[in-house]
Amino acid sequence: MKGIATNRTPIPLPLLLAATGWLAPPTVAQEEPPEPPPRNAKAGDFARFPLGPIGGRGEVLAGDTRIHVLALSEAGPGLHAGLRIGDLITGAGRSAFPEHTRDIDTAHGPMTALGDAIEAAEADDGRLALRVRRAEEDLTLTVQLPALGAIDLHDPLQDDKALEFYDGICRDLLRTRREDGAWKSNTGEDATRYVTALCGLALLGRGDARHRPELDMIATFLAGPQRRGYVSEDLTEPAGLSNWFITMSGIYLAEHVLATGDEQWLPTIQHLCDCLAARQTEEGRYGHGISVGYGGKGFNIINTHAHLLWALAARAGCTIDEAAWQRSFREIEKSTGENGGVRYWTLQTGYWDSCARTGQMALALSLTDRQPALRERMGGYLEEHRGRMREAHAMGSIGMIFGTAALRRVNPAGWNRHMDTWRWYLTLMRQPDGSAEYIGGKRNNGGDSYLGPAHVANAIAGLMLASGLGHLHLCGNDEQGWLAR
Repeated sequence: MKGIATNRTPIPLPLLLAATGWLAPPTVAQEEPPEPPPRNAKAGDFARFPLGPIGGRGEVLAGDTRIHVLALSEAGPGLHAGLRIGDLITGAGRSAFPEHTRDIDTAHGPMTALGDAIEAAEADDGRLALRVRRAEEDLTLTVQLPALGAIDLHDPLQDDKALEFYDGICRDLLRTRREDGAWKSNTGEDATRYVTALCGLALLGRGDARHRPELDMIATFLAGPQRRGYVSEDLTEPAGLSNWFITMSGIYLAEHVLATGDEQWLPTIQHLCDCLAARQTEEGRYGHGISVGYGGKGFNIINTHAHLLWALAARAGCTIDEAAWQRSFREIEKSTGENGGVRYWTLQTGYWDSCARTGQMALALSLTDRQPALRERMGGYLEEHRGRMREAHAMGSIGMIFGTAALRRVNPAGWNRHMDTWRWYLTLMRQPDGSAEYIGGKRNNGGDSYLGPAHVANAIAGLMLASGLGHLHLCGNDEQGWLAR
């Protein structure tokens, strides 16, 4: 149409481009999306945990009142009731959940409330009403749990629910062993020996003579092919992190001898005791293995392991190096505050993770009938700070195991209160198949992850129940050969 005049007004190029899609129209300014909440596990920003008999896993965030459903067990009561992955559980019955807090001295929060609600439902008709937020909708779902009655953690020997849980733990322990009787860790054979000793103590603590063949296999594995507990004849090898498994192997073997009366393991235990005496510095300090780290300051968690080994070994019939005991004890004495807590070392390092050290040392003093005033003070610390029991040297396991056992021996009234405090914890650990699933602390659980949380869970729950049965010398027994009778 060249040469023909028109009366149209030319369209500005930017508008033309916008109309044809070549230029996007201007947008209205919007606020930046909010930053996602922090996700630092060591800072206590979140915690993940099992949903107990409901079947599945959840997560809580610091400052939040809701449980985020992350997974559901196939054919579990939760899935059957209509619970979905992605749901937010906001309460149980008519009550909303309290918020989850980073405070390690309190267990109060959504997990505690859910565990308590599950226990209350099982003690009644098994019907658990969960308040759920799904997208923009608020729902109430009724989860039908078995009506098992209330659990008696103070006298589990007289309680079917507690014994069935313990038996489920033992079945899972037996199912998950290697052919050599050990429980495989996530980080090599040193850690495998350590976690095998913990799991072995849990199996032994049930006090069932039918487990004797498996208990003997554990002893054989921990003693090693030359019956020296994998320690060289000159006591110098292996190095690395070996003091951890050396002490824990000896602790299991000593309890095994005290239970069965089978003294063939005494030379192995004696060798391990001698190893710990030889590896001690002139100041009474230890490291992970041969060398003493942290600029020579050492760290007291190995001291308390060694004292517990020596105490049980002496009961079993071994000879203890008294000079080594006294050197190490002086380090512990200097590290123990007026509150009874044992610090990381002799410096003023605080007490937030001291329950394992304090529990092991209180046990050693009780088993050898030494320092009654000090062990009473330690028992007071463990009771007062029972809310932080699972914060222990990056390992919730050894805090809960040895702190619980120590209370049973040195502060029975405090042990009763402790078991009531952690009733929700055992409830959420208890799975529909009767096994236990891991719940860590609010902060650093690295040590348990090295060992293998699946095995650690059974060890924790089993040994907490064992404290009520009272068969192990750790848990108050003073009788020798008790399993053989």
